[in-house]
Amino acid sequence: MIVGFILLIMPACLPADENVDPDDPVTKFLGEWKVDESCQRLNYKVEIQADPGNSSQVLIYNFGNPGPGYDPAVGLVVTSSVYVSSQTIGEGWTVSGKGTYKSDGTISWDYTLIVNSSTLDCSAQFSK
Repeated sequence: MIVGFILLIMPACLPADENVDPDDPVTKFLGEWKVDESCQRLNYKVEIQADPGNSSQVLIYNFGNPGPGYDPAVGLVVTSSVYVSSQTIGEGWTVSGKGTYKSDGTISWDYTLIVNSSTLDCSAQFSK
């Protein structure tokens, strides 16, 4: 009886990304990424999560490095690219751009940040 109960609850204990379909184009983008960017020559981290409201979208936390308290950027995944349409993620921060997943497991980004009416055209490399 106890063994049966343990077997029933074990699948619920698996990490969320182990339950994701590996053939889903969103899967390769998920997780924590180290960012090396050109604009301010900063290194920081972002977290990309599946959007629970839309299976073709991801939520990119700390996109552009605005810091804590900002909304995630929403990206649409199409095959090996993520498209971030122009959106405001917090007071004075607007982001847009495209990230392309590369065969070496990195994401190459070109994006625009508008911060308090200053426009920055940036590129970045995301790696795990």
